[in-house]
Amino acid sequence: MAQHYFIGIPIAYHVENIAEHFRTSYRLGEKYKVIPHADDLHMTMCYIGELDESKKPSLEDALHKISQDHNCFTTSVTGLSFFGSSTGPRVVYLSVEPVGALCNLQRQIGRRTGKILGLEQENRFVPHITIAKKRKVLDKMQLAKEKIPPVPIEIKGFTLFAIHPQVSPSYESITYFPLKKN
Repeated sequence: MAQHYFIGIPIAYHVENIAEHFRTSYRLGEKYKVIPHADDLHMTMCYIGELDESKKPSLEDALHKISQDHNCFTTSVTGLSFFGSSTGPRVVYLSVEPVGALCNLQRQIGRRTGKILGLEQENRFVPHITIAKKRKVLDKMQLAKEKIPPVPIEIKGFTLFAIHPQVSPSYESITYFPLKKN
């Protein structure tokens, strides 16, 4: 199988306890096939998939330029949410405040990555941190969207990750792109 990649913001150490609280409260480990390792918690900025290795240097150069055009910023984890029905969501995640700096950074990454790699740009960005996905039971669930007091997280950069689905943690940092300090 060819190596797959994505661009994301690693934030495990900020939200590990919050993720574990909701996983335990809703017994997500019993209901989902994929419970990301604590070290794999992140916000996806752009999924790449298979990457032609000859395009990697130009991609990394573009990502470096983007990182130098953006300052560090702060956003917050705001609660629990999901994609799909509350009785059987496809993905359960920690919601993240969609601050302008985060959305702008994601647009820039998506646009430049799309041009270099010929990817279609995803126009619907919902900042989130996946804590469970791929249901393994068909039983109805009663999952509720929950708000928590905002937990600030400082965003200092983003990373090009390689995906290794057969190991845990599954994501390998290939290149880190620091944002400018304010």
